[in-house]
Amino acid sequence: MTYKTDGSVHHGGVKNEDQTVRILNELKIYSSAVEKRGGTKVKEDAVAGDQLISIKRKEGITNGSFDWFNTSAYNDALGDTFTHFISNMRELRQMPESLRSDEQFVLKIRDSFNNLCELALDTLTSAQVTDILRRGLIDANAGFDVVINDTKTSELYKFSAVQHPAVDYISKGYNIVLKGNGKSSRMVYFVDADGNVYDCGLRLRVTSNNGINAFLGTSKANRNSQVVMKLQQDKVANLLQQVGADVTVY
Repeated sequence: MTYKTDGSVHHGGVKNEDQTVRILNELKIYSSAVEKRGGTKVKEDAVAGDQLISIKRKEGITNGSFDWFNTSAYNDALGDTFTHFISNMRELRQMPESLRSDEQFVLKIRDSFNNLCELALDTLTSAQVTDILRRGLIDANAGFDVVINDTKTSELYKFSAVQHPAVDYISKGYNIVLKGNGKSSRMVYFVDADGNVYDCGLRLRVTSNNGINAFLGTSKANRNSQVVMKLQQDKVANLLQQVGADVTVY
């Protein structure tokens, strides 16, 4: 981390982007006023003049992960893996709800879906994953600052998205290898020409956005579900060290 500054402003229990924006302004992290954005039509959570900002909230940077994307936008890489499953779900929706809600039936459908997720991940090529990361991590975050609000320690971490190690690895043409035993997730490793392996904490998932019950039309919360690809950032503390994030205490 490049510097640490104690600020006079203290906010207990920061819970949302509004409060993070307020802290950014009160501590004058940016020379321009930070304004909240967000919503379904824009990716940025906030802006400071022309600077785009993505805000992440963590209760301790050593805990859990955060998402870089969670979308169906890159499903072209999955080919027709889920075509029959989606068609079958449309047909199953015509069955009585009592049958679609049966616990054993739902478990069977969930197992089938998980097997397809595993197949999808196992058949992705290095070139396909590289393209997904270039589109979803690099291009989608071009020009962004990432601000991580650690509400456990009252610290703000800031770095430019272009500093992510994956940007450098991909620009150097490193191959990508997916590893892991989970049905729906794989760790993303980069391998250079000499066989050296680099881990920057990325995890790729193929899953559904609303679950199997929504696929079957029995969910009370969601009318439907779809296949999505999710890129998670694990090992957040390690990433912040790698990028030399600026950290400010509030």
